[in-house]
Amino acid sequence: MLRIGEFSRITGISIYMLRNYDKMGLMVPRYVDEESGYRYYGENQIPIANQIQVLKALGFGLKEIGEIQLEDAKENERPTQKTEIFLLNKIQEKNDEINKIHEQIKQMKEAYEEIRKQEQYALSVTIKEIPARKVICLRDHIHAFEEEGRLWEELNKYVQEKAIRLAQPQYSYAITHRVNFRRMDIDVEVQLEVEKMGEDCKKVFFEEIPACEAATIAFEGVYSKFSEVNSYMRQWVYRNGYELAGKTFTRYYLSPGNEPNPENFITEVFYPVKKRNL
Repeated sequence: MLRIGEFSRITGISIYMLRNYDKMGLMVPRYVDEESGYRYYGENQIPIANQIQVLKALGFGLKEIGEIQLEDAKENERPTQKTEIFLLNKIQEKNDEINKIHEQIKQMKEAYEEIRKQEQYALSVTIKEIPARKVICLRDHIHAFEEEGRLWEELNKYVQEKAIRLAQPQYSYAITHRVNFRRMDIDVEVQLEVEKMGEDCKKVFFEEIPACEAATIAFEGVYSKFSEVNSYMRQWVYRNGYELAGKTFTRYYLSPGNEPNPENFITEVFYPVKKRNL
């Protein structure tokens, strides 16, 4: 039998960790002196301690190691088919980590080049899970983007007249379905989140938007930035191996309805995406 200090020197596992393994049931002393509290380990526990060190070096967590040892104990401490599965799963996990790191390095290099070129929107795009939402919508044709305010006035008037309860926090969205600059015709839809669906009426209708994954960018300032923001987003989506998976839309946080200074507007543009088959 070996006292804990000697066992620690032999195995290279600190006394602190040995006590921690004892609490976890990962490696329990063969004997504990009731009077002194000294822990004693058997020489036949040295191979177990070595295996723990090997598995830790391979990236296994203590919980995983405990599961592996439990399986080995069922087979007289010999590696089992279940242990092979643990190893194969860990190999796949590490390969996934490597692929993720390679992707991160690629994105870092792109961001570095953008910063060198003084690209305004470098490090601004993120991928988000957008939850499903219920909205009340108004869709119409306008001749210039500045006329979108008329649609908001109509929609807000309808909401007030019908006492429709809006969701909280209250967000507004806009979708540009089609633009024909030659005819100065813009097909636009404006939306407000609501607590529940209602009945459609003329130009106003309700819709339940499913959840989606989207590349998003938020910016501060006047709406004239939309053109350069959208141009940058289209390039970003393609460069990063995505493709569009739905209509792009805009969420307004600070807008003419709650902020008088256009320089302080806060707007977020969403590009629903999915990974492109390369």
